[in-house]
Amino acid sequence: MALIKEKDVLAWVEKTAGEKIVDIERQSGRESGGRPGWFVTLESGTRYYARGCRDEDWGFTSSYSLKTEGDILELLYNEGIKVPKIVARNAEPPVLLMEYVEGENDFTKIEDSAERDSVARDFAAIMAKWHAIDASKFEALGLKKPQTAADYVLQDLEVWEKGCFDNLIEPVPLITFACKWLRANIPPAPERAVLVQGDTGPGQCLFKDGKIAAVVDFELGFLGDPMRELAQIRTRDVWYPTGNLGVWFNEYARKSGVELDIDKLRYYNVIAMLITTLALAPVAEKPSAEDDHAEWLAQDAWSKLASAEALAEAVGVDVEAPAIPDLDNNPGLRACDILIKNLSDELLPNTEDSFLQHRIKMDLRLLEHAKATAGLSRELDIQELDDMEALLGQRPSSLKEGHRLLNDLVSAAGADQNEKLIKYFYRHAVRQVALMGKGMGRAQNAVTAPLPEVEPLAVA
Repeated sequence: MALIKEKDVLAWVEKTAGEKIVDIERQSGRESGGRPGWFVTLESGTRYYARGCRDEDWGFTSSYSLKTEGDILELLYNEGIKVPKIVARNAEPPVLLMEYVEGENDFTKIEDSAERDSVARDFAAIMAKWHAIDASKFEALGLKKPQTAADYVLQDLEVWEKGCFDNLIEPVPLITFACKWLRANIPPAPERAVLVQGDTGPGQCLFKDGKIAAVVDFELGFLGDPMRELAQIRTRDVWYPTGNLGVWFNEYARKSGVELDIDKLRYYNVIAMLITTLALAPVAEKPSAEDDHAEWLAQDAWSKLASAEALAEAVGVDVEAPAIPDLDNNPGLRACDILIKNLSDELLPNTEDSFLQHRIKMDLRLLEHAKATAGLSRELDIQELDDMEALLGQRPSSLKEGHRLLNDLVSAAGADQNEKLIKYFYRHAVRQVALMGKGMGRAQNAVTAPLPEVEPLAVA
């Protein structure tokens, strides 16, 4: 499906509402999550949020569709869960029209620690409430209930694998390794299946006055293990650091009666970190000029690093980062500096449209990536080939050949080679992040918070 067009969406909104739109704000950045979205105000003053669908470059959309998300949201709303109310739905163009919910989504803007804890506890209570909804109600919508321990992992993982592998041009050895490791280490099934939001936590809820106003974005909803849900909170904490993960986790345990399982959390953290690069590896190979190119390149690089760290944590491997050299001074780097200065000092300050401002910021981040590549790639490529040679026993003629040979090695390797492969994947990912330079956005210098200590369970 081609990228949805703004004019088609807005025409449908006006026809559906029976009113003219007097103000439009295009959603952008991480808040849009790669989906086109618009905040619209009608002549009467009524505000709505129009949520569109992704384009066909995102391979998982055949399983996680806008229609299914709409079905989930309507069920949750009718069950009394704080989610936006759907006002209207359209098949072509695919759009959900929702009531506008007043609130903030950036957890980092909460300065008061008591307010942070209040929001976290409220979110945990709401999550426990939607987890208490019988899985059969979601089965009626078409969601598959896992029947075996493997189902709890593979029903979701296989969606991401298909979307990735069917669209990849070149193999990504880290992805091959991680998917193989996940299959070899499947944990026991939980007591029962729950609706897993799929990408939950800070940034996926609107809050106001210390309380949750609405939980948003059930695009990736499926029936799974509650520990997978908590692992996703840890992932989102990278982008919107909470500083209080222990409150999120332990309050959920108290409200739900579900004990925290640290071993499972380590395991599911690998999936939680990996799915970003499963979704983005094909997108990063051929980024679209019309899309949020720099954001997806940055998230892909970050996800590779976070996945390698998660594997190291789960397996118990100590990793060491490679030395990153200073930037070379060359004509390509200097040209990037000129473009960055011109865009930052001239074009951006004189652009009024918020979406165009966002697009310029994307271009600036892309230029930072180009600058880092111009200044680092020669030395980092040598490091990469050195590491490949140590693993393969021969020096590849190129990085492309090396990745192909490493992918073959990973596919045939036994568990006895896990440690040295994970150490390589970490070093490789650190170099990939370095090549993004100052273009990482919210992930610039981001770190994964440690798993919190488990508090004694006392059900509220």
